[in-house]
Amino acid sequence: MAQALAIEDKNKSSSLFKQRSFLFIWAITICSSFSIAIFQFSQSWYVVKTLDKEASLGIVFIAANVPRILFMAIGGVLADRVSRTKILYVSNFLRTLLLVSLLIMLASGHLSLLSFIIFGLFFGALDAFVWPANGSLLPNIVDNSQLTRANSVIQTTQQSSLILGPMIGGLLVASSGGYMLSFGVPAAMLLVSAILAYLLNVPASESSSTKKPGMWQSINEGLDVVKQSAFLKALFLSTIFLNVFVTGPLMMGLPIFVKNILDGSALDFSFIEGSMAAGMLISSVIIGILNIKRRRGFMVTISLFTMNIFFFLFSQSSSLYACMLAIFFIGITFPATNIPLIAAVQSSVDKRLLGRLMGLLTMASMGLAPLSLAATSMLISYGFTIDKIMASGALSLVVVNLLIMWKLPALRKME
Repeated sequence: MAQALAIEDKNKSSSLFKQRSFLFIWAITICSSFSIAIFQFSQSWYVVKTLDKEASLGIVFIAANVPRILFMAIGGVLADRVSRTKILYVSNFLRTLLLVSLLIMLASGHLSLLSFIIFGLFFGALDAFVWPANGSLLPNIVDNSQLTRANSVIQTTQQSSLILGPMIGGLLVASSGGYMLSFGVPAAMLLVSAILAYLLNVPASESSSTKKPGMWQSINEGLDVVKQSAFLKALFLSTIFLNVFVTGPLMMGLPIFVKNILDGSALDFSFIEGSMAAGMLISSVIIGILNIKRRRGFMVTISLFTMNIFFFLFSQSSSLYACMLAIFFIGITFPATNIPLIAAVQSSVDKRLLGRLMGLLTMASMGLAPLSLAATSMLISYGFTIDKIMASGALSLVVVNLLIMWKLPALRKME
């Protein structure tokens, strides 16, 4: 019955919020995105503040990123071959168990940097299956004409979690329950997300009776799609270098920046992350309302350059309020870049290949992220301050974006 309902919803042209399958996906997104936002804030602050190992924070992120890269292409193929909601159900249930194991170590006094590294390896491996399934699920539920708006709703929810998640995490850490609550609440929310995915049960894109090629051949099919599209090649290069110059300094740099440059607290850290998420939320809502379908490439190009400018300004700020303002505008640029690109990919690619393409795209965007994180950690250990590292990353990315615009104009000209 759930499968029939999913197919029926797909053919409807009614409001997204009248489609039960979309509401299920939305609820899954709410639970999973809030749980991850709360946990990541708590983990970062525990490593930086409680363990006092700020230079080692990059190792934790690397531990999660490496298995994502190794298994992402396989996760993309599986997302095309089996039910994407079953992938979400199994993965979120296993992630719940991992968080429970962290709670046990915390309660027994054995939670260490090594614990987070091992946890990151397993959590990252599960992410490699969750992300392609998530990214390719919407086209099975909503009509192509509603994809931009549907992606906007999902992105808005995710950005909302980034606003409220760190704030909730900060309040939980500061409460009498401390880290037991800030790790326990995400575990409960992931469990709810797993149950909802089990109840939705959208069927696989490929028929189970169809003879399937080997794993490597399936991955090559996705690579061939990229090779034949100038737009996809430009997109892959842009995402790769964005993560080289931004992921390390921004992902692991924010708590260090708050601690060392602003001399701030956990609450200040939550304000910084919340400001960025507020910009992302507002941008997502506006894009969803406008439902932009033309000149999307030009919009993406402008957003990328705007992000670089404000990232540089953020690195030069020493006031909490100036940093909040700069990172607010950085947040605005993320949905303005991501939503049009995701909608364009989802609507232009064969749905039978969408899972593996999303897997390859995510793998490309993350492929050099461990290098970025490792380089940031190494520079910090050699005495370079995080503000100088951020400034260098922003200026380097400006140069790379100019080269991509010159050599591969397909991204800028995308409609």
